[in-house]
Amino acid sequence: MNRNHVHFACSDETNGTLSGFRSDCQILIYLNVEKVLAAGIPIYRSSNNVLLCPGIRGIIHSSYFQRVVDRKTGNPLQMPAPASEVTSPPGDGDDNLVLCMVCAAPFQSMQDCLAHELLKHASKPQKQLRQRLNAITKIFTSAQTQSERTELQEALENSESGGHLRTVINFFACDLQKMETCFGHVRNCIEKEMRGRVRVFPFGSMVTGLALKESDIDLYLQSYGDQPPLSYKQLYNKVSHFLRRSKCFVDVFTIRHAAVPIIRCKHELTGLNIDINMSNPNSTYNSGFVRELMFRDERLRELGLFLKIWARKLKLIGHGSMTSYCLISMIIVNLQVNRLLPSVKQLQSLCPPVIWSGVNYAYSLDLMPPIPERITTLDLIKNFFVYYCTVNFEKSVLSPFLGDCVDKETTLGTPGGFPEYDEQLKLMHDETGAPPEAFKLDRAMCVQDPFELQRNVAKTVSISNLCFLRQCLVLAAQACGDQQLSSQPEKLYDYLLFGLADRLVADKIVADKRTGSATPRKQQKIENVRVQPPIVGEAQETKVEAGGVYNAPPIVRSHVITPTTNDLKCLRSVVLSSNTEEARPIYYYWLVCYVDTIKDVLTQLYALNVELRESQEPLYYKWLISISYDTWTGRSFQRGAGQSFFAHQLQQTIEFTKTRMGNPQYAVNLRGYFSLQASEDYKELRLDVQPLQGDLLGLQRNSPLTKLFKAFKNLLGNYSFKEKASTWKFCARSDQI
Repeated sequence: MNRNHVHFACSDETNGTLSGFRSDCQILIYLNVEKVLAAGIPIYRSSNNVLLCPGIRGIIHSSYFQRVVDRKTGNPLQMPAPASEVTSPPGDGDDNLVLCMVCAAPFQSMQDCLAHELLKHASKPQKQLRQRLNAITKIFTSAQTQSERTELQEALENSESGGHLRTVINFFACDLQKMETCFGHVRNCIEKEMRGRVRVFPFGSMVTGLALKESDIDLYLQSYGDQPPLSYKQLYNKVSHFLRRSKCFVDVFTIRHAAVPIIRCKHELTGLNIDINMSNPNSTYNSGFVRELMFRDERLRELGLFLKIWARKLKLIGHGSMTSYCLISMIIVNLQVNRLLPSVKQLQSLCPPVIWSGVNYAYSLDLMPPIPERITTLDLIKNFFVYYCTVNFEKSVLSPFLGDCVDKETTLGTPGGFPEYDEQLKLMHDETGAPPEAFKLDRAMCVQDPFELQRNVAKTVSISNLCFLRQCLVLAAQACGDQQLSSQPEKLYDYLLFGLADRLVADKIVADKRTGSATPRKQQKIENVRVQPPIVGEAQETKVEAGGVYNAPPIVRSHVITPTTNDLKCLRSVVLSSNTEEARPIYYYWLVCYVDTIKDVLTQLYALNVELRESQEPLYYKWLISISYDTWTGRSFQRGAGQSFFAHQLQQTIEFTKTRMGNPQYAVNLRGYFSLQASEDYKELRLDVQPLQGDLLGLQRNSPLTKLFKAFKNLLGNYSFKEKASTWKFCARSDQI
């Protein structure tokens, strides 16, 4: 069973059955509710009176415990170490934590963070993320941005108590009167030119009331009047020709081949950009719903405006990233999860359907409860950041229609798992005569449109964009949980809009320094570094232990060996001369010869302590290897005349044992696993080396295990197979290790 919250009972006294309280529990953990709420972590009460807390990234840190008691004796138990001695919880003294550049996971040291990045994340998302941080660096270090920040700081300092958020919104919000004037002029021009055959409807930020200074005007043109309606192409061509002829519009640009073709232009008098759409009225319905929701309570509009400002300042919204509508959908789901807004499914239950192209756009907000007066806009903002720090975007779909964050596979990924979705697809097919495009579940992030259930409004979010979003959410949640910042709203808002970017830029500079020690590209081509596949039946996601530190999976360095033509040629002569009666393929003898050679190299040439852990002869072997001194570096491959390669290397091993054993200069602590895995047809042999469980840095570039593996491959490359085969006796092989 997958839980999204930590469950608490509402009392420690039970007579019979109490929801959330198991009769066989032995230890009682009391939660410091006041401290949890002060940190911005929400606590919910379910219908069966169970208290639910999402924690931070699914964890409630021990610093939020009030006391721990032995239930049987009633004696208090020793509390876990305080936050100052172990990892602090996010939002409470996180200045000492280092965040992963990709997934924002917290770590106690830079070394642990680097190990996690190398083990957990591929290079491509990291590269894209650093490109994003480079862009953020240029923007936030520019004179224009710094000047804007100074102006905002001055405005916040002059704000009245409790008016800081309104100051921020007024600083960035668009002049609605100017926007409405522009819309009125454009509407009159187009309707006059079309001689009353079309009507112009606005949608987007102008309608929702969430317009910022850089927002444009979105318009939908609909045929109207008693005359035969204009076709889409006729209307598109007439409007584009008119805009190009008119002196009121400049920079007219047609985008015909988009999913929703538009005409883009600029109103010369006001300088506002205009997007005109003639084929898809769906956005007008969506905008009407968002407008009614935002203006139902001023706190909701302030919430939407601030989060949109925050997202735009950090470039979370824009071309190739998340859209403003995606952010609004996330806000809606967050309100629904907190029971401040019913699901769209419930909102449609009290009104007749309004169908357009098979989609029901009906709704009624009569079921929406009033937001309690004690909840401020800042509380809503904090809750947004904290909640989305706990969401597993890879496995979830944010569904405003269902009013929750649901599992991707059991709903949209399973036939019949989402009946309303299946029914809408059928209606759309009947209305349009063509099968609609299914919901894109393969994207990095899945956010469902409140009405068009087959539409993923987050389909443009890439893996690197999602990684960047996560990091911003974690940093914002930490800032909101900081009591010192929360007590000074002017500093909190400045940090969220500008200081958070400074933190990202600082982390990026540190990351650039760290990447200087990463594995060079040349080495990456030679060595195949791969994540060990998860064991079937175990959870296949990286687990977070207490304190929020990732327990990263071990990685494996691999090297694949295949037989060459010369290998098989010299081996055939050895096999034929032995007069064997076994009907074995030649590749079998090649494999057995190589396995015996590898055993000899490990035990005799490198003098390793080798312990067999698993075997399935002759296809699979796994050994635990260990040694306390270096026997692989500084070897020479130039041997004297008449001396075999193996004898020359063995002589060096004897010398190394005499001079290096007990010498601190060559002391190492090497422990790990060395395994051989052959293919079923004996034509391929894969060598794997991996550190022990929990050794995150065991395969770093300069670790003993990595150096041993590189030296081992080099030695095998210099050890000719002809010599191996000439000294190998397949009928009297060396003893098994």
